Amino acid sequence: MAPDQNPIILDQTESARPISESDQEFQELKNTFIALVSHELRTPLNLLAGYLDLTLEEIDQDPKRAKEYLSMVGENTRKMMTIVQELTDFARMQYDNKISYLAPVSIAGAFIQTYDLLKPNLQKKNIHLIVDFQERIRELKFDGESLIILFRNLLSNAAKFSDTDGKVSVIGKQIEGLVSITINDWAKPIPENKSEDIFEDFRQLENHLTRRYEGMGLGLAVARRTARFLGGDLKLLVRNDGNTFEILLPLEKGI
Repeated sequence: MAPDQNPIILDQTESARPISESDQEFQELKNTFIALVSHELRTPLNLLAGYLDLTLEEIDQDPKRAKEYLSMVGENTRKMMTIVQELTDFARMQYDNKISYLAPVSIAGAFIQTYDLLKPNLQKKNIHLIVDFQERIRELKFDGESLIILFRNLLSNAAKFSDTDGKVSVIGKQIEGLVSITINDWAKPIPENKSEDIFEDFRQLENHLTRRYEGMGLGLAVARRTARFLGGDLKLLVRNDGNTFEILLPLEKGI
């Protein structure tokens, strides 16, 4: 080094900074996200490719078998659509600072739209759906997209964990200054020590590599966040014979 040059001293504060608890949580969340996306998308994508190849081979020689293969293509396409929808809803909750009321929809209207979307899933397991909305809240309007997110995530969750030939009931009523909408299933009761964990991002009760049910573990987290964006909340009541998810919305914010 020349005598008139000053040494360059590198600031190592950042590089030497110990990993904080929040950094660790973020890293774990990122790793979980990557593992979930690769696991949840890889299987249906591989099946799609395989069954499409088989369909092309059999479409002329064995149309009946080709139809069965196309049915598998449809089923795995729906699984991928569910995953993409969960991620889309999650992104909306992350970046929206407030809920827009540019497209208000009645509670009854939003529920009917959601039912039309989920009807194939409910019919596939022969789920008996019972719906009872009090007249006074049927036409009450909130942000339409938010209502559909709530109904879609909670109904699909109830159907997913219910047994074949099971039932799900949806009851809407006014309780003091609140709209209460309960989604009741008769699935295996959620352990009480897990009743809050299920509302965390990317959280399911089973390990993401061994669990029996598809999904990103975002549905209930997004649903609770959506209810709170509407000024309300989403709560879980564990019963001896199943689970009750209760959407609470402020009556005065309805249109």
